[in-house]
Amino acid sequence: MKLMEKIDLTLLPEEAKRELIDFYNFLLQKYKVKDNKLKVLPKGFYSPVKVASYSIVARRQDIYER
Repeated sequence: MKLMEKIDLTLLPEEAKRELIDFYNFLLQKYKVKDNKLKVLPKGFYSPVKVASYSIVARRQDIYER
């Protein structure tokens, strides 16, 4: 069975056109059809961030020492 890409809506009465469009929107929502556009991340998004300094983290023994 070959799927049709286009349907001739001019053959249908207005009420049937509205029902068909409503059903089509329902199917889009049901199958969660999303935009297939590629999301482009800004330049340098994956670049590492340079850190000037950091504080020394305490050792585990020091934290739990009593």
